[in-house]
Amino acid sequence: MHAVPDSSVHFDHYLTLLKGFCPGVRAMVVFDHEQSCIWQDSSSLLDLDQVVPQLEAFRAGESVDVNVALDDSAGLELINLKNTHGEVALTLGFEVADKTAQVAANQNISLLNEFLLADYEQSQALASKENELNHMTDELTRRYEELNLIYKAEDQAINIYHGRELLRQLVMNTSRFLNVDIIFLYIAGKNIAMHKYKNDNPLFESDKLFDYLRDSIFPFLETEQQSLVINHIDDAGKYNFTQNTPYKHVVSPVVNADSQVIGLLAIASQNFSVDFSNSDRNLLDVMSKKASKIAQSHFDPLTGLENSNSFELLIKDLLKESRGTDFNHAIANVDIDRMAVVNDISGRDVGDLLIKKVGQKLASMVRSRDVVARIGSDKFGVLLENCDLPTAQIVMKKMAHAVSAMDFEWEGKAHDISVSIGIAPITVETQSVTSLMNAAETARNLSKERGRNTIHVLDLEDSNLLERKEQIRWVGQIQSALRENRFVLYAQLIEPLAIKTAKPHYEILLRMRDDDGSVIPPGKFLPAAESFYLMSCIDYWVIDKTFSELADHIGKSGQRCQVSINLSGQSLNDPIGFAAFIGNKLEQHELDASDICFEITESAAIANIDDARLFIDQVSTYGCQFSLDDFGTGLSSFAYLKNLKVNYLKIDGGFVTDIVTDLVCESMVAAINQVGHAMQLQTVAEFVENDVIRQKLVEIGVDYGQGYGLGKPAPFVEILSALPSSKSKSA
Repeated sequence: MHAVPDSSVHFDHYLTLLKGFCPGVRAMVVFDHEQSCIWQDSSSLLDLDQVVPQLEAFRAGESVDVNVALDDSAGLELINLKNTHGEVALTLGFEVADKTAQVAANQNISLLNEFLLADYEQSQALASKENELNHMTDELTRRYEELNLIYKAEDQAINIYHGRELLRQLVMNTSRFLNVDIIFLYIAGKNIAMHKYKNDNPLFESDKLFDYLRDSIFPFLETEQQSLVINHIDDAGKYNFTQNTPYKHVVSPVVNADSQVIGLLAIASQNFSVDFSNSDRNLLDVMSKKASKIAQSHFDPLTGLENSNSFELLIKDLLKESRGTDFNHAIANVDIDRMAVVNDISGRDVGDLLIKKVGQKLASMVRSRDVVARIGSDKFGVLLENCDLPTAQIVMKKMAHAVSAMDFEWEGKAHDISVSIGIAPITVETQSVTSLMNAAETARNLSKERGRNTIHVLDLEDSNLLERKEQIRWVGQIQSALRENRFVLYAQLIEPLAIKTAKPHYEILLRMRDDDGSVIPPGKFLPAAESFYLMSCIDYWVIDKTFSELADHIGKSGQRCQVSINLSGQSLNDPIGFAAFIGNKLEQHELDASDICFEITESAAIANIDDARLFIDQVSTYGCQFSLDDFGTGLSSFAYLKNLKVNYLKIDGGFVTDIVTDLVCESMVAAINQVGHAMQLQTVAEFVENDVIRQKLVEIGVDYGQGYGLGKPAPFVEILSALPSSKSKSA
């Protein structure tokens, strides 16, 4: 017997109907246009090996013996069903009891012809559309992953020490993306010069090439601010480069936040290699923009040192790398004394010059594996690896003496320079980067209080006590705010970018009211709530309060609006109980569930994928909608999306912020938007800060936008009171 493929058409229903018209019909078999059996009645006695050979002749209109004997009287009737083009779409074979039933079947099937054929063609169209959608999703997933490989050069902060290592990783990635002999990265003000040979096999006179790029190409880029491709001597002549190089090369500028050229990224190959193309230049431009963003986000523009963000990432990765070993590192917080006096007497430009000189002095006195960073206006951080507290104190004393010995004079006015230093240990007991930075800052403040130009060492007990007090203080505040109802709901508009909707849509945000009435932003207390598992309590409060205020508003004005409520991953640990709570509150406040949307971050959904799916499925039965927040931050985003029944995708704001200036960000947003629409989801872009970003999103086709450029957060009750009343309109 031939294998029977699956079909989405219910042929058994048509057979049942036909049997009602013609009881002599016993069974049915169906063949598609390729003569493959796609359905056969389970009770059929037909031998397909006998029937199949006759189909081609029958379809060609030839007279054939189709009455294959089954017993003394039974036979087979073949009938072709043709589409509007006159082509055979299906052939039906009926096992009939006798000749009379054979004629009756032929007459009655003509009545069902139109309906059965339409049903089959519709199922084929849906299958084709599903295949097309799956193909498009797969293509977009691959495209997303390729783009993410480039984009991750900027996101290596989660597993790379600091800015310089991040740039080194970018050079390595560029080497993998482009099949070239050598990659060069040069950033002048930060004393950065990195290169990578193809297969680590240096065939270049690298010094000569680097001197050429630095001395000839870099000045050109500073003036022209454009990338260039040099394949031949004639190309060099166009730009009046007098120095010849035996290498083909492409060069793109690296810029700072003010769009000034501060360096270059270059690729080069031997002259016998294939010419570089505009595509090579375009991809190098993408990577140079990544280098620019790294330089802007990880390095201080004044001193060239790494900034506080990069410094904290370094400490975080050092803690991760050192975990499970017996280690001793140290961190120092260095503050220039009497900086305000220098600024007042000689001006801020002179103050900036002093900051630069002190930074250079500190950086010159540490080992290559140590790091000096500018972490504040006149403050520096120093990380000393594998250095115990007594040794760290000796090192920092030498630094303090070296700074005090500096001569600093401006227009005849000499300034006495000194620094106050706080030192804190990094040991296995260190809990977090934040607590460590706070400990070093506390030690520095104690140093200043003791008369400046001194060093204070904060021991481990002081550090742990500081962290415990800070955490306990916020935990107490959170619990008190829950008891005393001192949390406040804020909301921010989610604006449609194309078609206006019937009701406004807002995201619910949370603030805390302090004892003195001031408003505390969520960044202050939510980390402690996460650490001490208080987020579920907060989620329950937010849902109850939102439903209550929304129901009160609708009762007074009749005006509905849609709200999106953020949920913590901690609440998903009890999907059944949490879903039941929401169902009870919807019933209690008599709300239309379609007005409620719940936002779950991509990371929280992936971390609790089974519970998240169960929770979403349950709450969706009430009529509520779901939004997947911060979408696009993981390589597996699309794969998980297929498993979660959500209605909205909120595109991660990190992509949207630079959508106007960064081709990769624009491509990422477009790709996410396209796959979202292909899956019948609406898309929301976060961080829409201005009209230029808004217009770009409109061009891409994103459905909604959210950000300060569209509407700032405000108390939810004030937003509701400002909505027009539908009752007053009807009156």
